[in-house]
Amino acid sequence: MKIYGKVIAMDPKERIIKIFRQDRIDFLHMTRRQFKDYGLYFSKAPYVFVNVGEQKKQFGEYYCYEIEYFRKIIEGTNRQKKTYFNIDVIRRGLKKLINGTKNKLFLDLEFSLPSYYQTMVHIPEILQYGIVVEDENKQVVFQDGSLVKPLRKFAINNRTLKFLSKTYDEFETAPSYIEFYQLLERLIAEYDPKVIAWGKNDILTMEQSFRLNHLKPLAVRKRYVNLMQVIKNYYNSNTDLGLFNTYEEMSGNVQESQQHDALEDARMARDIFLLFENILEKEVKD
Repeated sequence: MKIYGKVIAMDPKERIIKIFRQDRIDFLHMTRRQFKDYGLYFSKAPYVFVNVGEQKKQFGEYYCYEIEYFRKIIEGTNRQKKTYFNIDVIRRGLKKLINGTKNKLFLDLEFSLPSYYQTMVHIPEILQYGIVVEDENKQVVFQDGSLVKPLRKFAINNRTLKFLSKTYDEFETAPSYIEFYQLLERLIAEYDPKVIAWGKNDILTMEQSFRLNHLKPLAVRKRYVNLMQVIKNYYNSNTDLGLFNTYEEMSGNVQESQQHDALEDARMARDIFLLFENILEKEVKD
């Protein structure tokens, strides 16, 4: 439910603002993160535009609507208006980013996990990759997935094998890390793509893998797009999203249990990207 009104009081301890709207008083409750992000504006008595839950809930002595997310925070009148936050501006920027992305390399990586009885600092190694390359006409021009033989044998442990549903023998014949590195290097040189992945762990582990294998870092960071964060920003959400659940919610398709296969996950990330493009086209005006 969308509501808006002028902030007339704030209770920082309870993270509650009191607003005047349409000849009535309402109380709105914020999460800790919302109060951290927007709390400093409320002393200026701005107008707030928010999405809230349908039913009021009690917080201390107040009956409040829970704020799902802020849409806009402004101070003053139309003649002298100061905007502190506007989700429409953010969404137009995200649409520009997505629409301006031509060649895309959808990437998913699976890593080694700490063993059940870890006694040393765990440094994850890339053990599986999935890559789908799409050109500016939305045609898949390359896709591949494979296990990757780690640099250190102890990177493969029972916990990791169980998670990936693999065996030791399958890794014995797997391509080396350098082969994965050279493949990624070639695809970047050939297609100059944005590298799109779900979350930040892939880029962090990849950059660490360059150091671990004593190889020149590939120029991935400057072209990396965290698709999960893009969608979180669109919905002004602070909750991390699961790839599997996001696909089900956006597509309406119920999937079988997740298999932790890198190529399937890269394909799913591409499907989510395409679904999100459609949402941007319908909901965001240029």
